[in-house]
Amino acid sequence: MATVFPFVMKAGSIPIVDCHCHFLDAHQHTYPIFQQRSPGLEALVGDYSALPRCYLPDDYLRDANGFHVVKIVWAEFMSTDPSREVRWAENLSDEQAYPHGIIALVDFLSPDIERTLHFYGSLGHVRAVRQHLAWHPNNLLLRFATRSDVWADKAWQAGLACVRDHDLRCEIEIFSSQLPELKVLANSYPDIQFILPVMGWPIDLSETGHRDWKRHMKALASCENVAVKIFGMECIFGLGWTIDQVRPWILDTIEVFKPERCMFASHMPIAKLACSFQDLYRAYLDIVSGFSVSETRKLFYDTATTIYGLANLEQAEDAVQAS
Repeated sequence: MATVFPFVMKAGSIPIVDCHCHFLDAHQHTYPIFQQRSPGLEALVGDYSALPRCYLPDDYLRDANGFHVVKIVWAEFMSTDPSREVRWAENLSDEQAYPHGIIALVDFLSPDIERTLHFYGSLGHVRAVRQHLAWHPNNLLLRFATRSDVWADKAWQAGLACVRDHDLRCEIEIFSSQLPELKVLANSYPDIQFILPVMGWPIDLSETGHRDWKRHMKALASCENVAVKIFGMECIFGLGWTIDQVRPWILDTIEVFKPERCMFASHMPIAKLACSFQDLYRAYLDIVSGFSVSETRKLFYDTATTIYGLANLEQAEDAVQAS
């Protein structure tokens, strides 16, 4: 278990947009990680048998009790039927008011990519699409893409370009060794909003690795169309992560991208394998305790609201209700 953090701040003193969590229901969907042991997930977090097979908005709200979570962005959970899973999340939002935004799975190489994006764009709460392209240079268990150079494929890039037609953001899940390639991609598509999960997912936690990661993050930060999500400490540092261990990485991320392009997220319920929601967010608050109220609000609320267009979504829903 991660360290329980003694730092105390009024939990309800700041609004929170949790811009990366998962709702799931193994009774409704088939998730390969529950059908059989996933060596890749085990390589990241170890034994994940405690991960719930059903985790819904009421479960999340109980876990987040005491914190002022006002909006939630749900991310797909790698089911065998991504479109059905997204439709399910859309129905959850309509019926239970959670989630407020949806991140849907895509494969930009798919011949059906335009139809898929059109479907996602027709749903009221889909704000972004993402593709898992993480490819570890050495560990064969941590290669989640079909090949290492997929995003250099012209057909893949043509699929990515279709995002422009649907007011969707693009999340690319990669490891830190792939940051230079993302910079090239972001420079090539300056009109697409890219979102980088897991702080660019550092894989070398040595001093040298930290310096290299920060250098690549600085280079990527020159692309104004890239924002960063801070979450997944359990995936980077393991289930026993400590606040002293993660502090310099989080502070460096914010230093490089500034609060205007950084946003905290929970990664529930996976994060729960390491610590409670309360301990996670107390750790975040402790780490940024030297920041101004304005900067802190950006990190927990404003940036995610802006990047995901949640304010625009809220205005559209109000207009529908008023008509």
